[in-house]
Amino acid sequence: SGVGSGATVTISGTDTAGTVTVNAGSGAGNGVLANVSFVSAFNGNPHVVITPVTSNIALANSNFYLISRTSSGFSIASSSFGGATGSISFDYIVVD
Repeated sequence: SGVGSGATVTISGTDTAGTVTVNAGSGAGNGVLANVSFVSAFNGNPHVVITPVTSNIALANSNFYLISRTSSGFSIASSSFGGATGSISFDYIVVD
């Protein structure tokens, strides 16, 4: 996993908007940082927009993207999270 050992991921919000917070653990690396599952599935693959929120310059300069998006959820990943420390949040909105 990209978040590392001892990491935490918290999700607050609804199926259509919210915040995902990732606290990096030891050995954080590239890959999936968080999986978000919808309470109620959408009719098809919805449009998902994520916005990173952090004051940590090293994390702000990382590359984040949606690695998957289905009617039942989405996953956030990074290709440059290796050695990360601290936390980063992602605000998200989902439109059917």
